[in-house]
Amino acid sequence: MAAFHVPVHFGQLPKLHVYVDETGDRGFSARSQAQSPFFAMTALALPQEDEWMVTCAAGGLRALVHSGQPQQLLKPIHWVEHFKAKNPQRRSQAAHALASIPTARVIHVIAHKETLHQDAELRRDKGVFYNYTTRLLLERVAYLAREWPGGKRLAIVRLGQVKHMDHRDCASYLDRVRSGETFGVPWQHIKWPPTWVNTACNGIQLADVHAGLLNSALSGNPQDTACAENLQKISHQLRRSARGDLDGYGIKVIGDKRFVTERAWWPDLKNR
Repeated sequence: MAAFHVPVHFGQLPKLHVYVDETGDRGFSARSQAQSPFFAMTALALPQEDEWMVTCAAGGLRALVHSGQPQQLLKPIHWVEHFKAKNPQRRSQAAHALASIPTARVIHVIAHKETLHQDAELRRDKGVFYNYTTRLLLERVAYLAREWPGGKRLAIVRLGQVKHMDHRDCASYLDRVRSGETFGVPWQHIKWPPTWVNTACNGIQLADVHAGLLNSALSGNPQDTACAENLQKISHQLRRSARGDLDGYGIKVIGDKRFVTERAWWPDLKNR
């Protein structure tokens, strides 16, 4: 990787812990697009001093899903495995647990695969697709850390490990991006390099649940508001601009953004 060092004085800033996970499928075959018309990456950020809230929320959700199985209390929670649609109460409880962290901020980058037809490289190579989506997410994390309420911070980024992905390649790509022309993105506000960790990490488990809430909303009928009911519960955590804008900040769409913005629940999410 090319050398790109965070200046010493940035390392003295208060820390912002950031956890990243994904939802949806990265494939572009007809079958993949039918099963998952989108791919999304989610970042959960909160001040280092509030990390204990992540521990409490993750531990509480593990106790919820593993009740009656004390031997499983340390087993990581997974949205797909533990928060199935047939258990709506558990999904609601998960949303309330996430919403209870007042200082948390969330960013989603959503790729609508059907309207990415003009970009052949993203469609052809899953690694390139993943790398590019990660880049857009971390750019927004960098701005979030620089503009954090109460003062600038240095983001410590941990991403969930992805099977069959070369994370070293992603780190090299991101390093090249940082070292080149990035139109003012404050990369110095991210401790370099980011790391990829397994699901034993509490923050990754909560980022997975956040991503699951988004998936539920996007998988519903565009005219249905009920599918986003739990997403609305954490809408106050979505990153917004100083003017309150959500589009491009807490939610960034790759492709035609109408995939998100023309859904019946979008106005309520946007205006909260």
